[in-house]
Amino acid sequence: MITARTSRETKSYGRRAAASVVGLLALGLLATGCSSPEKEYATPSSLCDVSVPPDLLDPFLPAGKKLSSVPKNDVQGITRCRLVVDEKTVVSASTEWYEKTLREVAGAPYNEVELDSTTTPDKRYIYAVKGGIGLVDCQDPKRPDQRLIASVRVTQGAKDETRMKELITAFTEGVAGSAECERRRLG
Repeated sequence: MITARTSRETKSYGRRAAASVVGLLALGLLATGCSSPEKEYATPSSLCDVSVPPDLLDPFLPAGKKLSSVPKNDVQGITRCRLVVDEKTVVSASTEWYEKTLREVAGAPYNEVELDSTTTPDKRYIYAVKGGIGLVDCQDPKRPDQRLIASVRVTQGAKDETRMKELITAFTEGVAGSAECERRRLG
């Protein structure tokens, strides 16, 4: 049996419905605010003590509270470091002396760069969405048959080859302009 509502019941029902809608909207806004955290740290201006423009590094850094740079010791011509956000490694960078060509290094599993990854026309850089390697303009008289190769690997952030190319280029050029390379050039 269908009964007609009085105007008082209709107004009361309308208020309850409006209150429910407002409550759901407030809950939705609260949930949205919780699901999109922000970066509570500043983007660094260097990677492994090598100057890199923050705007090139920023797309690869996730939201989080704390960022730290974790250096690894320089062992037999290898320098490594990691950027860690909230205890998770998000960017790894290294420089290492190789007797191999850049193409041969590209096949190594730890570089996130495959043999079929994009190579620049001058063959100085090979890169993909998660990593890149670059040939550093830095000779060492003590290592005449070796090349210094820079690498960057990312676990989060932009999945964009162009951004990776920009980051590995800046990092590689920064290494080439470092005091360490200048010292090696002077012998």
